[in-house]
Amino acid sequence: MKLNGIYAAMLTPLTEEGGIDVSALKRMVDFYIEKNITGLFAVSSVGEAAHFDVKEAQTILETVKAASAGKLQLFAGVTATTSSKAIEVGKIAEGFGYDGIVSAPPYFYQPSDDAILAYFEDINTHVDLPMIVYNVPLFAPVLSKELLMSVAKLDKVIGVKESSGNLVDVLHILDMLEDEKLETSFLIGREEMYLSSLLAGADGCMVATAGIVPEAYQKIEELYLAGKINEAVQVQKVILPLLRECFKVNFPAGFKIALAARGLDTPVYVKRKLSEQEQQDLARSEETIKQEVARILTFVGNY
Repeated sequence: MKLNGIYAAMLTPLTEEGGIDVSALKRMVDFYIEKNITGLFAVSSVGEAAHFDVKEAQTILETVKAASAGKLQLFAGVTATTSSKAIEVGKIAEGFGYDGIVSAPPYFYQPSDDAILAYFEDINTHVDLPMIVYNVPLFAPVLSKELLMSVAKLDKVIGVKESSGNLVDVLHILDMLEDEKLETSFLIGREEMYLSSLLAGADGCMVATAGIVPEAYQKIEELYLAGKINEAVQVQKVILPLLRECFKVNFPAGFKIALAARGLDTPVYVKRKLSEQEQQDLARSEETIKQEVARILTFVGNY
């Protein structure tokens, strides 16, 4: 299975009480079908996966699968502190007929490289779905390039989602995958690096704002394929202020405000209770975030 194109790392809409807002989740999937992106990564990092129990993850996966109606590639996040929980969620995804799973190394504790490899081996053995290995140092132990190559050689691994934000590592990983003659797809997990990663040989992206302003990523891809690199640079740059603003406030609340600006009537509640200061920061950033979403859409629409 070859991965190629634009995948949205999905936010998870929540009710005020912290439950899954199923209706809003369906509206999101309809939006992605309408925008003709390649696929979705449900129960993702930006989707607050670390806060969900298995039953909540199942609700998300079931809803996304039903709403997608076979029109999008679907990948389920299975990252956990233990391989047993990752396998449990992976089996649910398998039962729903997902196209694959995405897993970062086990977080919270600091496992050795051997323990991380054993974690991936266990998932690879017990979940009968293709796997994307996810390097995300913001939230989980760093996968060294050498360890990443060891994991990439597992028989069900079909892709790497690289979210370190380090272009040097991106170049080396792509080169090492080629040297090892591994037919492993490479998806960039940092928005800021989409164009540079395409130029380096990446197959696509799997990022949060591809689920907010997919038009921008489609335009970058279109301009890149047409050899209009200078124009693609301008579209890449127009995304940056939105990212800066979203990361100023409690993650992922800024991204939820940005998604709400698309008119999908998605709530901006997050699972973790915000402090009073965080709520004030969010209120101050809300209008700027909305303005940046509008600015991106206007800029892309003018091409």
